[in-house]
Amino acid sequence: SEKVVAESWWEAGGTKHVSWTYGVERYGGGSFESKRYLENDGDVYVCDSTFHPDEEGREPSYLKWKFLREGTAYMLDEK
Repeated sequence: SEKVVAESWWEAGGTKHVSWTYGVERYGGGSFESKRYLENDGDVYVCDSTFHPDEEGREPSYLKWKFLREGTAYMLDEK
């Protein structure tokens, strides 16, 4: 385990939760940013996560998860 600093708040009128974790030593050091919100009238829970490395010149890593509410029918938009 490692000691980190974390903070969080609500944005967009209380519909988007944002959190940051600073001082992460793993992965070469950096900070994690996470944004969580609902889509499709609350049927889809989205989590956007970004790792911001401390190392200069190293690009951030990004991952988006989408979770479908159990029992919900969902059509994928194929592009």
